Order: sequence, then C-alpha cells, then structure tokens
Amino acid sequence: MKNKNYIIITKLIFSLFLLILSLFNFGLTIIILFLIELPVIRKSLLGKLPLDNEKKPWKDIKTFQYKEKLKLDIFYPKTQGPHPLVFFAHGGGWISGYRRQPNNLSWYRVLVKNNFAVASIDYSYAYFNDIEKLLQDYDSALSFIFKNSNDLNIDRNKISLMGLSAGGHLALLYSLTKNIKLKNIVVYYTPCDLMDIWESESLFARFAVSTTLKRMPDKSMEIYKKYSPINYIKADLPPILLVHGIKDRIVPYISSLKMYKKLREYNNTSKILLHPKGDHGFEFVLKDRKTIEILQKTIEFLRGDLND
Repeated sequence: MKNKNYIIITKLIFSLFLLILSLFNFGLTIIILFLIELPVIRKSLLGKLPLDNEKKPWKDIKTFQYKEKLKLDIFYPKTQGPHPLVFFAHGGGWISGYRRQPNNLSWYRVLVKNNFAVASIDYSYAYFNDIEKLLQDYDSALSFIFKNSNDLNIDRNKISLMGLSAGGHLALLYSLTKNIKLKNIVVYYTPCDLMDIWESESLFARFAVSTTLKRMPDKSMEIYKKYSPINYIKADLPPILLVHGIKDRIVPYISSLKMYKKLREYNNTSKILLHPKGDHGFEFVLKDRKTIEILQKTIEFLRGDLND
C-alpha cells in the first residue's frame, strides 16, 4: 500500500512539474514527453493498418474551412453518392495531432476503399484553449457536414462518428450530451472515464489531461467527472463500438470495459473488441489475425452489422 501511494505521489509531483514547465516553455515540455513515449508514439504515428493496401483508393479529396483557421477534408470513394460518411477525429491527447498525419491517412484509405466517404477534421489544441472550445469546434465541423450534406453528396442519415484516443473522447462526449441523429459511433482506445488516465504509466497522458482540464484531479475531481463520457450514458443511444488493447500503456483498457458495461446496463446496442496484446495504436503496429479481425468487424459495424 505504501509503495502504491509513493508511486501515485511521485506521478502527481512529476505531472505538476511538467505543467509548470509548460507555462514557460511548452515546446520543451512536449519534446520531453515525446522522448519518454517515443517507442509507442513513433510506431503508431508512422504505422499503417494491415488492410491498407491501396495507395489512393479515393476518387477526390475536397478541403473546406469550416471555421476560422480550422479545416476539414472529405475523401470521396469511387462509388456513386449520396455517400455514407465517417466523421473522423484524430488523437493526440487533445494537445497535438493533425488530420493528415500518416496513421490517420491509413484509416481513411481503408474506409474509402470500403465505400465510405471520410470527413477528417482539425480542432483547436487544449494547451491554448478550454476543452469547451474543442467541443465547439467539433460541433461546428459536424454541423457544417449536416447543413451542407446535399451539396457535399453525403447521406445525412448515414453519418457515423469515429475517433482515436482523444478524438474518440470528443466523439463520445459530444454524442452523449447532444440530441443528434447518428448511424453509429466507433472509438478506439478512448478515455471514457478521465480518472482512468491517472492509473496509466504514461506521463504524456497525465500531462495531456491535466493541461486540457487545467486542473489536477486532487484539486478538482468534479471537472474530471463533468468531461467523462461514462457519466452521460442514458437509454436509446446510437450503437457504440469500443475497441481497446489490453496492454495499452497510455489509456487503460478498463476505461472501455467500464463504458461497455454501463452502456449494457441501459440496454444500449454496444460492442467491445479487445486485443490481448494490443498497446495504444495497436492497429497500426500489429499485423496478426486478431488485429485484422478487429478491423474487419469495425467495418462491418460501420455498415450497420450489429451481430456478434
């Protein structure tokens, strides 16, 4: 028990140090964290999905400025529209990431090859902004899609939300707190209860969430509860798929497992897919049969196949 308390206190002190350092030199802080997390980050950012085997499966890419200084891309399949659309939010701990980074593009290629249009968005970073600003950006981008669906050749009745890590958090939090009609929601290795991040061994994850919420959990537990999707579960939600690696060192898989159990308590249509050897971003690194099976089931879920 003493050892566990010592570890928790050490983590809090180091996270506080990084938070203070970020006020004076945010770039240096990110470099330190990047170097600490380098093996996981490098492999996932530069990796690609095992189903990604076509260089340019899309017919066209269109870029729109949906808000001042913020853009989204729409990748169109070669099929006739109106197209079903996957609205995709990148990861990066709310403080980093880019809509066209290599691993995201790998997802777009696989989705487009399976006849989905993909809307990939950039959103504000939390080190300069409150988390509400990120949610407002998410809302603006999705509203742009719905408002212009006819001109964009998108089927507004077949819009799915998808996000990786922090992007999945935004997708869940937004969809659970807004009254909006969606086909389904898919999230990979997402922090559904933000307090679970403090059980992680990742310094980057703890720094990212404390930077995003502008508070440490021992000072304001309420804000961690307020922005945790698990606290907004109710009945009659769109179908939700949760995917996680059991070996995840950044966002503990228990976060998805708790979310799944609570979704089922409210009789929501939901599924969970766990990879026994998966770390954060496992789908870009592992090429085994289980990874391929999870990717195939993800595509099936997006199409509307809810069978086990």
